Amino acid sequence: MRSSTRLVTATAAALLCVGALSACGPDNGGQDGGKTAAPAPTGAAPTGAAPTGAPATGGSTAKPTGGASKPADGKGIPAKAWMDTKSIPMDETYHYAPLAANAKSVTGSSDFKGMQVCHSSLSKDDEDLFTGGTAKAMASVGFGGDRWTAQQTLFFFGDPTHSSGTGQSVGFIKDRLTQYVKDCGKTAPGATVKMSTAADAPDFAATLTVPQADGSTVTLHEYVINAGGTVSELSVWATTKGGAQPKDAWKAPEDKYVFTGMTAALCEVLPGCD
Repeated sequence: MRSSTRLVTATAAALLCVGALSACGPDNGGQDGGKTAAPAPTGAAPTGAAPTGAPATGGSTAKPTGGASKPADGKGIPAKAWMDTKSIPMDETYHYAPLAANAKSVTGSSDFKGMQVCHSSLSKDDEDLFTGGTAKAMASVGFGGDRWTAQQTLFFFGDPTHSSGTGQSVGFIKDRLTQYVKDCGKTAPGATVKMSTAADAPDFAATLTVPQADGSTVTLHEYVINAGGTVSELSVWATTKGGAQPKDAWKAPEDKYVFTGMTAALCEVLPGCD
């Protein structure tokens, strides 16, 4: 699943001291559709208004332990850790703005979009890890409404080369996040979840159709990976009313290209990427 990987030394530690970024971001929703063989090309970028975050869904498992190594200032996701928007589905149509320029810190419970759309409630067993970590941030770009919005959330827990517990913690968070998304039908009545990756695959991708209380429907394309002590979630969604379809037909690279785009940037700047 991993592209080129790179252990970083003191230089990476300095990069991690880059301050938490500020951002904007929009709405919810989307449509299922076909995949193309390669990532979309780049172009000029729209902006979006930042969405609000929300908690996660149920279930409990034994929680790993282990410390996370902190950057010197205890916060900050390096600008180069954000994926290139050329690897985001629908960028060929929307020419998304750079994620790093639209990023903001997340405090408290991690702002994973899949959990928010599914109205998930964070279980007691998961609270400590999902509200911990060293640095958390999200970046949202797009126009909102029935047009596709993209959001990446990064949860950096530490350098896994310094502590096996750190690697276990990040793996646990990734597994719990994907389980919350799989359980969307339990927390959001009428929701459907269509997996596009195998149950035992190291990365996760799924398409969700989730009715909302206001009568709208969110169609969400969800991608989750972990690399270099970081959990990365990419959500691309649109919100429609009255059974309508998103304004623009869904077009995406194969999942493996999206995963590569998510991993490549992290492995350039964050320690312990494999």
